[in-house]
Amino acid sequence: MSLAKVARDAGVAVSTVSRYVRGELKVSTDTAGRIDNALVAEGYDVPGARPVEKACLGLVVPSLDNPYFAALADAVTEAAAESGSEVLTVLTGSSPHRERVGVDRLIDLPDVSGLIYLGMNGTNVAFAGQLAGSFPVVFLDEYVETPAWRVSHVTADSFGGAFQATSHLISMGHRHIAHLGGPENLLTADQREAGYRAALESHGIEVDERAIVRGGFTSAFGSNFFAHMARTGANPSAVFSASDIAAVGLFESARRGGIEIPRDLSVIGCDGITLGEWLSPRLTTVEQPTEGMARKAVDGIRRLISGEPPEDHVLPMTLTVRESTKEHLS
Repeated sequence: MSLAKVARDAGVAVSTVSRYVRGELKVSTDTAGRIDNALVAEGYDVPGARPVEKACLGLVVPSLDNPYFAALADAVTEAAAESGSEVLTVLTGSSPHRERVGVDRLIDLPDVSGLIYLGMNGTNVAFAGQLAGSFPVVFLDEYVETPAWRVSHVTADSFGGAFQATSHLISMGHRHIAHLGGPENLLTADQREAGYRAALESHGIEVDERAIVRGGFTSAFGSNFFAHMARTGANPSAVFSASDIAAVGLFESARRGGIEIPRDLSVIGCDGITLGEWLSPRLTTVEQPTEGMARKAVDGIRRLISGEPPEDHVLPMTLTVRESTKEHLS
């Protein structure tokens, strides 16, 4: 399917067809008839709407440095291919400017029917919300508050995953549990800290604010965990890391400092990236339902493109116990 061919057959510019099918341009009855006929000939079932079975999707990704984003982007591409859709990807580098430029380029392409936003850096939420008011958008991984009607959300239960992880450490006898949290401007990071706090409080354990540190979902941030604990005077026997990749940095820092995991420190991560299985010891984690989320996102954007109402989905995380945690004797 090509809007360029529709434009040629109808005798109008590609931009005219693009704006017409989006409902952004009124044309004369004669012009509308020519465009509609050309659209039908190209496989459009409903004039003014793009054929879902041939939809091309835009995928907006902040970075592929984090293996979780890479795995989720790959899962979206696979799910889209199974449904007969192509995916065009824009990497924003977590830059608001690059995000705006990349998204503008995507939606200007006549064949792109909708966008899937994978993750958010928290700095350009307003722009994403405005976009969802005029273009079908699915926010995948992060929830973005917006009054726009053409928007769906697919997220994992970050609060529940953090509650599971922290409760597991408590069940092993740990009472001094640190939290290696995510960025301050991300809802998922806030939810994981809230789940961690709720688990401690539900077991009558006072939260030690010195043992909570927030930063990027990066290995570099995780590698600073012990330095932060030393500065604050916290002395945890276990840590719940809000991302596996931060836990990877923590592991390396522990190795350099002669700290043995889990003998000296039990560690649970979050995401379920493959790299966690290759650490020594293998990383206990709460896994995100990557494939399920990707399928829900692709199905959600196709629903929006076809004019169906939006749906939000929150999928559960699953605790996978490996060798990075052990019983703690008080």
